[in-house]
Amino acid sequence: MRRIWGWVLAVACTWCLLAQAQPPSEPELAVLWPEITLEGAHLHIGFDASSGGLSLLEGNPDGRSFIAREERNYPCWELKLRSTDGSEESVSSIRGSEHVIHGGADTIIVEWKGVSVKDEKDVLDVRVDCTLDGRSDTALLSISVDNRSTKYGLWEVHFPIIANLGSPNDCDIAIGRGTWGMLYKNPKERIEGEYPSGNMPIQMMLIQRGDEGLYLAAHDPNAMYKRFACELGKEFRVITRAADMGVPGNDWQAPYPFAVGVYRGSWMEGCKHYRAWAIENAPWTKKGPLAKRTDVPEHMKNMTAWLLANGTAGEVVPVVRQFAERVGAPVGVHWYNWHEIPFDVHYPDYFPTKPGFAEGVKELTAAGVTVMPYINSRLWDTSNEDFAAAKPGATKDEVGNVNIEEYGSGAKLAVMCPTQAIWQNKIAEIIHRLGDECGVNAVYLDQIGAAPPRVCFDTAHQHTLGSGDWWVGGYRNLLTPIKQWCVAPERTIGLTTENNAEPYMDNVDAHLIWTPRSDSDIPMNTAIYSGYTTYFASNRAFDFGDVSYCVCQARDFTWGAQLGWDGPGILQPDHEAKLTFVARLSQLRSKALDYVVYGELLDVLTSESPNPDLNGKWNTPSGDAPVTLKAVHAALWRSVNGDAGILVANADTEAHTFTCSTDLARYGFSAAKWHVESVTNAETKAVGDQEGGTVHIAVDVPGRDAVLIKVVPGQG
Repeated sequence: MRRIWGWVLAVACTWCLLAQAQPPSEPELAVLWPEITLEGAHLHIGFDASSGGLSLLEGNPDGRSFIAREERNYPCWELKLRSTDGSEESVSSIRGSEHVIHGGADTIIVEWKGVSVKDEKDVLDVRVDCTLDGRSDTALLSISVDNRSTKYGLWEVHFPIIANLGSPNDCDIAIGRGTWGMLYKNPKERIEGEYPSGNMPIQMMLIQRGDEGLYLAAHDPNAMYKRFACELGKEFRVITRAADMGVPGNDWQAPYPFAVGVYRGSWMEGCKHYRAWAIENAPWTKKGPLAKRTDVPEHMKNMTAWLLANGTAGEVVPVVRQFAERVGAPVGVHWYNWHEIPFDVHYPDYFPTKPGFAEGVKELTAAGVTVMPYINSRLWDTSNEDFAAAKPGATKDEVGNVNIEEYGSGAKLAVMCPTQAIWQNKIAEIIHRLGDECGVNAVYLDQIGAAPPRVCFDTAHQHTLGSGDWWVGGYRNLLTPIKQWCVAPERTIGLTTENNAEPYMDNVDAHLIWTPRSDSDIPMNTAIYSGYTTYFASNRAFDFGDVSYCVCQARDFTWGAQLGWDGPGILQPDHEAKLTFVARLSQLRSKALDYVVYGELLDVLTSESPNPDLNGKWNTPSGDAPVTLKAVHAALWRSVNGDAGILVANADTEAHTFTCSTDLARYGFSAAKWHVESVTNAETKAVGDQEGGTVHIAVDVPGRDAVLIKVVPGQG
């Protein structure tokens, strides 16, 4: 519905959003004067003709606003521009011209015409569209800019901007991070992320206040570079780099809508909202779920645990074979320094290999091991003799210099442009040689998912200057033919990358989530993309004792990770407890593939029985620090067949009983009767039959062990 109050529209606009604490079934629309609003069941969004920022209003006596306080003279958009002489200017909705507002039943359009940029008059027209989907309580916002300037070009578009969003006293922020995702409890600091990267793999941020949530997401199928920033009680904004950055007269034609919605429930509900959009609209999910994909090798789907190894075949092969025998389930080795060149030096000249590499690969693959050598997929060493020929394909900054990165080796490494044939062909050549000459059955492509897009202003590359949709598009063009080659009838080679940026998952089979872990992690990635891709690594606790290590494995196992990625030290007698636990979890994972690989993570469960805290230490984002987690971890999954399953893992040395009452109807399950089974590594046994929508579970979990509880529709 749309309700308009007011007849004279003044100098600025404010977005107004409302999440009602107790939404009535038939909401009464409040008059928000002088606001012009679209009103759904639980979301009110509109324009305030007398102010200049985004705000949430107390428009209904039963409603609660996500805005801490009213703010005047705050912009809802801001444009950063650069001139041909390098000077910078900015204009915003409170420094533009007067505006007009119009719209239809479910749409509001606001237009600012004739906006000036410094001494250039009447050179920008800005239009903001707001469309409300009342069924999902989500508004889609977009901004367009018609730029007629002969001097200034758009550099960044800041939209939307919301003043005083949330409060650090009662709101949390959930955001994807390089491992699982992070829930920041009442953060006082500014939370930021660059998308797409390991720093922000999903273009979404959630504001959580109790069981009320605010969904903030870019619905951008082209995965353009963005920076999300939120400081609760002060400001939220999204910054997108313009295409043809700084080119006079460049326009911004609403390349994607920004979604603002409200929901009832935890952060999990917000993740499911994004999952629905991604499955329906994103190109990285168009190949379908893993259960239907034939271009993902079976050994990548069946993987349970990884060993991190380094060096010659003589150093690597024996420890990998020992690891595989001890785990007793499909394993892989991530093999570093298989080449003669030093690490992070002379890339991409990986050949020749160290002596015996191909023979070692053959021995391991014959034993059923996945062998995955490391290569870097972004960088070319500028000290190489062949860099002169490669330089035209490198990314360049705005003055024409090659973008350089330096790491521990001290080598000056050029960031290559993924749109360029020289780089696309080089990566393909390396992978082809690894497959044909060395016989590997997986390749690790470092940094693709980890690093955010770099700008490139090389006019010879024939992409939009600076930024645009070409970075992710370039990698898709690079990887697509490689992916097709990797799964031709005569070979089955898996591809993985560092971290878990979403737009690459159609061409990479698994994501290395190796980065620091925290007891504030939440499984946002599997909440959204379980059944569509896989994640591996459960490290960062190895050096801090068995308790620290095992509680990390228990949690990551129930959240769906392929475990491990520790070094050969795990095979030493001092770490027997660690290896034994990894082996038990890995073997049970092999029995739960219909859930953790092909199914969907639905919720994280807590035990109603006593569940003691375990105190440990991890390598966290804040450095080595104490962590506290429960001994028993559990998660609810839906299998590929539609059955319910609960994965339970006990990190304690003592046995504990896991108890829960789960309303399966809440998650879309429907059956009059349920048959419950308990699956362990030793046996599968019936627990009993139950009737009704709520299933009651009570299962004893031995120390340092795990159980899969299957809940399937019963007969009758």
